[in-house]
Amino acid sequence: MVILALVAGALIAATEAAAQQGDPAAVTVVGRDPNARQCSQLVLRGDSTDETIEVCTDALNYRRLERQPQLQLLINRGVTYLRRREWQRAIDDFDAVIALDRRHAEAHLNRGAALVQQGQHGQAVAAITEALSLGVREPHKAYFNRGAAREALGDIRGAYEDYSTALEIQPDWGPASAELARFARTRRDHLATILGEGPRQQNQ
Repeated sequence: MVILALVAGALIAATEAAAQQGDPAAVTVVGRDPNARQCSQLVLRGDSTDETIEVCTDALNYRRLERQPQLQLLINRGVTYLRRREWQRAIDDFDAVIALDRRHAEAHLNRGAALVQQGQHGQAVAAITEALSLGVREPHKAYFNRGAAREALGDIRGAYEDYSTALEIQPDWGPASAELARFARTRRDHLATILGEGPRQQNQ
């Protein structure tokens, strides 16, 4: 339980750090609808208030909305729901994107991240693996998220490999470095326990 809590905390921290730097998953919307432009500006600024949700929803309700702006607005609103930790609403928006464009890599990745937080780890692994196959823009975050899901499923080797791959892609990236350091500490502690128990067993 402690390990899973640390993994979840690191995942949320990584998401928030990305938001503060101008989350690349939040897509810029250019169009005639002022609500669409305002939605984009608010999301890129990291605003996750009710105003952002309302503005993005108003833009989505615009009658003459074309397909590409609709995809972008759904991603923007889904990213906002992620920041608000409203996982199911985020998944609903990413599902809507995938229904319109099954090869939308960022929608699969963001959907996977939300599924990790919901505890649906098997589905999360499948979603993130699909995102990687489609070519996400920041694969190190995809591998990190999949590592968290695999660890929750008990696939320790798979999790270690994913955290390692994330660090290979993005050297010195804090979240992946922290997880690999935790793996190393756990291994050292386990070995120390075994070595410490040896002499006591012999004296009994």
